[in-house]
Amino acid sequence: MKLIDSNIEKSTFFQFFTLVTRFDEYQEMVKSAKNAGFQDSAFYYFDNKNINDFDAFSGINHAIKLCTSKYLIFCHQDILFNFDTKDHLLQKIEELETIDPSWAVIGNAGRTRKGQPIIKITDPHGEEQTQGPLPSEVMSVDENFMIINMKNNLSATTTLKGFHLYGLDLCQNAEYLGLKSYVIDFHLLHKSKGNIDQSFFNSRKEYIQLQQRRKKLKWFFTTCTRFCVTSSVLWNAILNNKVILKLLTSLLRRQK
Repeated sequence: MKLIDSNIEKSTFFQFFTLVTRFDEYQEMVKSAKNAGFQDSAFYYFDNKNINDFDAFSGINHAIKLCTSKYLIFCHQDILFNFDTKDHLLQKIEELETIDPSWAVIGNAGRTRKGQPIIKITDPHGEEQTQGPLPSEVMSVDENFMIINMKNNLSATTTLKGFHLYGLDLCQNAEYLGLKSYVIDFHLLHKSKGNIDQSFFNSRKEYIQLQQRRKKLKWFFTTCTRFCVTSSVLWNAILNNKVILKLLTSLLRRQK
């Protein structure tokens, strides 16, 4: 892991950690963050330009070990702070503290336990997308921008690997500790609309296998997928059939 500048000793509130494959794009993100008021924050990056020494799960856990600030920001290299500022973010965190001081993870997009999207973002899907109310408790957050409250003993699952569903994993691990995750009113630009490739489906399969060892039945919703997990391999295959999954999700959302 490398530090992009020498402001680490001044980082009281925020330290940034990012997996980097394109250093020019990462530098653009850092510049936009500093222009938005994060001049006194430290910016760490994992150098994955040539080889993936860290995946998302190991990267988050390594970042948590190193972080000395109040809040850890784990974000993509392709975001830009073109709208809201650091002061705005601190204000929204302070508001959340009055509502729920036990929060563990914050994002700018996510899904509730019933699959409802909660969003405040500009990306290729649309400008200034807002679905709330904000803040709202969610079961998962999108990985483009995540804030971890360092007062809690939180980590990603060490047996999982890859670059997908680590936001869901982190939020669910928080839930197991009796903590909560939220999407707040913090607007930034994410250049990517997401990448659902074979590695994504591999990660989803691994996460289902993890969860089927933990519980009998639970729904999982993220910004880009939905699935149901039971302790049975057969029922997992049946319930996650596209047609059945669509029907069950519709019925779930109708429940009060």
